[in-house]
Amino acid sequence: MATTVTEVNTAVVSGRREVHYDTMDDVVADAEHLLNGGYTRLGNWNLGTMSTHLAKAMQSALDGWPIKVNGIVRFVARRLYKDKALRKMKPGFKLPKKAMSLAPHIAEDRLGVEELKMTVARWKREPNRHAHAFFGSLTDDEWNRLMLRHAEMHMSFLLPSS
Repeated sequence: MATTVTEVNTAVVSGRREVHYDTMDDVVADAEHLLNGGYTRLGNWNLGTMSTHLAKAMQSALDGWPIKVNGIVRFVARRLYKDKALRKMKPGFKLPKKAMSLAPHIAEDRLGVEELKMTVARWKREPNRHAHAFFGSLTDDEWNRLMLRHAEMHMSFLLPSS
């Protein structure tokens, strides 16, 4: 008999931890702490899946986005959501079907954290970024803040065991 998995509505999850990162190294250190010390998951994704997703977002900035967004959507996103996203991201956003390559399959924790570590090293080494699919051209500071806020939102769903 097949097991049914109920998807958590992440927009309404309570008990998430407060997370703040100043650097991408902070993200990696937190991921390694969760990997080595264990964690409780409040959302739909495990540490490996989150780490892979965060890595894919950075890889898209470095290599180009796998989706094209129409100009009206980009205009609205840039005007209404960019500044909010640079300050704090809210959970519950569903990626459009054409962007599902950024929502990875469930990944093993250790493999996901390794991919995140390698991608962060590349992020620090390679300065060129493609325009964001929704927000367009971003400064280096905006890119870093966007990736840090993105990581904070996702990692807030994992509560350290130790």
